[in-house]
Amino acid sequence: MRVGLVHAAANITGVGLYAGSFTARVRGRTALGKALGFAGLAAVGLGGAIGGHLAYRQASGANHAEAVPEVVKPGWHDIGDVADFPVGRAVRRHVDDVAVLVVCESGNRVHILADSCSHMGGPLSQGAIDDGCVRCPWHGSVFRLQDGWNVSGPATAPQPAFDTRITGGHVEARLRSAEAAGTADPSHDGA
Repeated sequence: MRVGLVHAAANITGVGLYAGSFTARVRGRTALGKALGFAGLAAVGLGGAIGGHLAYRQASGANHAEAVPEVVKPGWHDIGDVADFPVGRAVRRHVDDVAVLVVCESGNRVHILADSCSHMGGPLSQGAIDDGCVRCPWHGSVFRLQDGWNVSGPATAPQPAFDTRITGGHVEARLRSAEAAGTADPSHDGA
């Protein structure tokens, strides 16, 4: 957060210096205008370098769950026996090579999300389950179990969610399509 604050301050300073440069040039003070313009360029350059550090070194704003749709094969996947999932507790399982968080509610309603937090890849299966949401144990991002929506940050991207069904006592899951996730009825969890 400190690095982000410095990044924002450098950009705001650059804009202020550019505004001062414009004002000085309009008033005929070209030398001052050029000096303020170069100082603005330096501030914006510094802000850009810090922004690059945030994006590439600290992975801020990167979606660490982005690859899930490319890794999970289409169709239904067996997750395990419904009795293997205690009500209200997070359990980690796998769909193909993707770790998933499985939470069973009373009435055999099952929610499945990608386990790796979209913010920094934290293990959601180790997070707290509360009021239909899971909180990432690393940085506190909160995701709705029903559809993976990011209720609060620092995560900016939702978690990939899975449709679920119970067949013959086994929980099955398939990756929810982006179109279905955007138009899903919030009262339906896919189970």
